[in-house]
Amino acid sequence: MIMLLHKFSLLAACLLITTPALSASTTAQAATFSTTEIKQVHHFQQEYADLNKTNYDSSTLYSKTPHLSRKFNAGQITDKYADSQLQYINYYRSLFGLPPVSENKTAQKNAQKTAAVMAAINANPFVNQHGLPTETRPAYVSKSMWKVAQDTSETSNLNFNVSNQSAGDVITDLLTDHYNLSGSDTGHRAWILSTRLSSTGVGAAYGTNGYRYSVQKVLNVDDLFRESSQPVVAYPSTGVFPIELTKGKNIAWSLYLSDKGIKNDPKITITDKDLDQTYTATNVKNYSKSGYGNFKSVITYSPGKTPIVAGHEYEVKIGDTYTYTFKLFKQDTNTNALTTTTAAVATPKPRTYQYVSSQQHDTNLKSPLLVQGEKYWATTLSPKSKSNTQTPNYFDTLKKGQWHRNFFARQAFLSKQFLQN
Repeated sequence: MIMLLHKFSLLAACLLITTPALSASTTAQAATFSTTEIKQVHHFQQEYADLNKTNYDSSTLYSKTPHLSRKFNAGQITDKYADSQLQYINYYRSLFGLPPVSENKTAQKNAQKTAAVMAAINANPFVNQHGLPTETRPAYVSKSMWKVAQDTSETSNLNFNVSNQSAGDVITDLLTDHYNLSGSDTGHRAWILSTRLSSTGVGAAYGTNGYRYSVQKVLNVDDLFRESSQPVVAYPSTGVFPIELTKGKNIAWSLYLSDKGIKNDPKITITDKDLDQTYTATNVKNYSKSGYGNFKSVITYSPGKTPIVAGHEYEVKIGDTYTYTFKLFKQDTNTNALTTTTAAVATPKPRTYQYVSSQQHDTNLKSPLLVQGEKYWATTLSPKSKSNTQTPNYFDTLKKGQWHRNFFARQAFLSKQFLQN
């Protein structure tokens, strides 16, 4: 069985290399894949095939069913569900050459408590829920539990969905970020693909409104001190990349730079090297001020009218900052979908992604002095601290609208000037 799967996957990869791709007016040979690239394609296809595809509902999600009213108890998701989400996260990170992240037990428990609290109150899935700013604590949820939910939701990717997805579907949706409430910022993707992310924790719970509230902890204080694992994360990634992750309604492409700043909206072109046609990217946006994923630069754009075809090679030129190429392959060898430019897009089921930061639309220009003051404030005691000897609550500072500037907080932590204060 394993041998047959190996042959089938390799054959699928080879078909992408040898089958001509057609356009309305042009016939072109598909890109030539090297032996190394064929091996990479087969490796990713095998990795994807091995991921758990089980769909979950309220009867199969839990190993310990939560009690979401009086005598509140957050319950626990099955190990299989939690492990599957981590495996999907690390599979997607591997597509970009990023190191795997590990499970943090404390973050896992807090993510589950947060998901259960939101499910208990049937938190409105169509408004910002980071920090639960518009919700009221019910009497059956303790103040300490509510505080955990506020802090964790403020520093996590949130996904609310009424469909019974697999554990991996939740991560795939966050990675493609095509139902983000705020549009094309791809902030959820940036946190999953962060070059400084070391660990995560996940939780999920169903409300009586039918929504599955999913929480993925992504902002860790210790990660602010970490060196980036690589300078650039481009989506699609350089090399070979699954076509399933590139096309579909509202799927933006992106460029993240760990330590280099881009101030303006660069001109971006995409060249299909097999058709020898160049297209101009549309909806180019610069979200660098938001600091998603601890990246210094966050650029998103749409491929516009670019035909997206499995087996083709593309060159992306992003201003004078970065130029790279990638080749598309079919990740899922069990379906023929998404192999041509005319593949149908399935009607999406209702789902909601939360804003990565409740302050992300704050684009007001600030003076260097004020920004410097924010750096200091975000890394020391809040002005409202009762005592100068009080241990600073980092998440309280984040909730004051600072966490979207966390890259600069990290820089401030590393600055000798602030370390001496």
